Order: sequence, then structure tokens, then C-alpha cells
Amino acid sequence: MRVWLSAAALFCAISFGAQAQERLVVKGYTSDQTNHAVEEIVQPRADRQIARWNQMVCPQFVGFPEDVEKQFEAHLEDRFARYGIPVKAHCPIPQLFILATTHEDDLINHILERDPYLMQGIDVSAAFADNFRLPPSDVRHAIRQDYPVRWFSDVGIEYNGQTGTHLLNGNLPPRFGGGRATALYIGEIPMTSFLGSIRREEIKYMAITVDLSKMEGVSWLSLFEYVSMIALTNPQLKDYDTSETILGSFVTHRKPQSGEFAMTDLDDAVVREFYTDDRAEDGRSETRKIASDVTASLHP
Repeated sequence: MRVWLSAAALFCAISFGAQAQERLVVKGYTSDQTNHAVEEIVQPRADRQIARWNQMVCPQFVGFPEDVEKQFEAHLEDRFARYGIPVKAHCPIPQLFILATTHEDDLINHILERDPYLMQGIDVSAAFADNFRLPPSDVRHAIRQDYPVRWFSDVGIEYNGQTGTHLLNGNLPPRFGGGRATALYIGEIPMTSFLGSIRREEIKYMAITVDLSKMEGVSWLSLFEYVSMIALTNPQLKDYDTSETILGSFVTHRKPQSGEFAMTDLDDAVVREFYTDDRAEDGRSETRKIASDVTASLHP
């Protein structure tokens, strides 16, 4: 059975009247629904920017049937191109890993055993000093839960190529072999103002695992769309109650829903603003602006 939220039905269910100013209807979405969806999807940490892909993305697919991999690759490339992000397959060093398995718990355990820091790398900015510590317990807890699709990423900063070199002195954490750093060079900040236009927080690497054993009755297209939304926005790994987006409609109570699903008009508007607005702005201010711009863009 196909599970669709009818925009027309939702539109008719909302009455116009005294609350019209507070509950503006935009293509079937109220302003409350729009704001809630943006707040759920876009969640930058305090004093941080919104992390986005700021460079060409090179995906690598592992474990999918060959014909499905080709379809998935083409779909992802098309989705990313829609928002101005170039994609190139078969790069020497991939940035986006999409891993299919029928034993997801075993795969996650292996990843955590091999890389307990979940891709977090050295970053010169003090804002990422916590990369030297294990990810927060809530992140590690979430990734061990039996979600049909799980993900994690390495987030850092980009300076539009205007980098110098900086010698990292002092003791290295055990994860980097310990001892003294005597010849380790990393990017140096050319401008230290947090709101400076040069600095941009970015997604450097991302891994997405797909448990094929949980996909009975699920169409490949639905999975392609769901993973595309995840890869584009790097949202929190959790159960979403925003059914107006594919994040909350395709996976409910950690279970994928059968039928056909696609990124909604609201998803498309969120991602479009996500990659259009000023990427150097403070994350919380930018989240409010995205919500406002999405509402405006969806208004008839």
C-alpha cells in the first residue's frame, strides 16, 4: 500500500480565519509545520555554522547489486546537481561512503572498533578541539540502535583555498599514535573572526549504512530519495516526527515504510535554501533565515 500525505487534503483541513496570520498555508504546509521541519532537520551546535558540502563530492557504493549501484549513483548525482553540488564517481579518495549490508550491527561494531572517533580528523580551529575526544555518548548510542539506515560524518572548516601551513606542536592523542608532533602540518587560519567570509564549515566525509535485511516491501527509489536527503543535509540520526519530510515519513519508529516515497516540496525547499544562503553565517541565525525563506518560497 502506498503511504502518501495528501497535500490537498491537508490544505482543505486548515481553516482560514483569525489565525491566518499565525498559520500561513504554503502548498499544504502551515508556517508552524515549516518551522518545525527546519528546526528538526537543521540543528547546528551553539557557536557553530551549518555544515554543508562545499566541494565536489565523490561517492563510493559498497555491497549493492551492480545494476542498483548504477541507478543509485545516477540518482544521487542528479539530486546533488539540483542544488549545485558536483558529484564524481570512482575517485581515488571518496568522501561519501554508502554501505549496504545484511548485518548492520556487526558492521557498525566493526566500524566503532576500527575508528571509534567516527572519521573525526585533526582540524586547526579551536571550535573542533572536541575532535580529539570520542564522539558524545548520544551519537554513539544512536548509531548502535537498530535503524534501517544509519550515518555519521566528519565536519570541519574550509577557507576557499587560502590556507597557509601550521606546525602542530605538542603531544599527539593516542589515536594519532601518541608522542610529539614534529612534522605534522595542517591548515592555518588566515582570518580568525568567526563571522568572517572566508571560513565555511563543511562536511568533509560521511558514511551511510543501509541494512538490506530491513527493506522488505521498500522500493529502491524510496531508499535512493531518503539517502539523498540524508547525504545532502547530514541531519541527526533519530526518529523524526516531521511527516512533511521524507525523514519522518519513510522511517517511522526505526522501521522503513513500504510503498513509494520521495523528497517532498518542503524537503526540496529546505535543501535549496540550505545551499543558497550565506554559508559563513552563525548557524542559529541561518536556521531562522532558512525557515523564513522556505515559507516564502512555498507561498503560492
